[in-house]
Amino acid sequence: MSQLLYKNILEKTTITEAEFEEFLTQTKSIVVNKNEHFLNEGEMANYIAFVVSGGLYSYSIDEKGEKNVVQIALENYWIADLYSFLSGEPSKLNIEAIVETKLIIINKDNFEKTCDTIPAFERFQRLLIQKAYISTLQRISGFTSKSAPQRYLELVTEHPEIIQKVPQLLIASYLGIKPQSLSRIRKQIFNKNSTSNIS
Repeated sequence: MSQLLYKNILEKTTITEAEFEEFLTQTKSIVVNKNEHFLNEGEMANYIAFVVSGGLYSYSIDEKGEKNVVQIALENYWIADLYSFLSGEPSKLNIEAIVETKLIIINKDNFEKTCDTIPAFERFQRLLIQKAYISTLQRISGFTSKSAPQRYLELVTEHPEIIQKVPQLLIASYLGIKPQSLSRIRKQIFNKNSTSNIS
């Protein structure tokens, strides 16, 4: 369990095993059951979570009562409401488990303490936030500059694990389209590929 986290951190910064073990003392492991919330809108986002297995998704609820998926986090992903986590303001998002999910979590105080005692973690925190920010900007840009089929194909290419493991309803919301539109796009792509294979 912890080796997956260690590898994830090493992808962003260089730390020793001793430093990692020190970091682990500031974390705890939990299990979130299927459809259970890790965070509810209006609560303080006091934790940032690393997904060991399973998957979570964050979402907001619009005026029609519909879910708008913001982030999908499967194995080896990090997830939190970073706005609430960093600002201390109540969360505007919900975070829910897609399936039974094992997490390693760390609260804000311990995360900041680790950044103070292990300099490499300050770089890790910065890169983690930068990646989340860039990902958000790319998604916003994609909504205005790319068609729905383009957004879907990009997701298939860059994150095939999401296509394989996440319910279509959530994928459609994440892409900003209706479920029936996603079904139509998938059918068109399948038919196009089938025709190409025949020819």
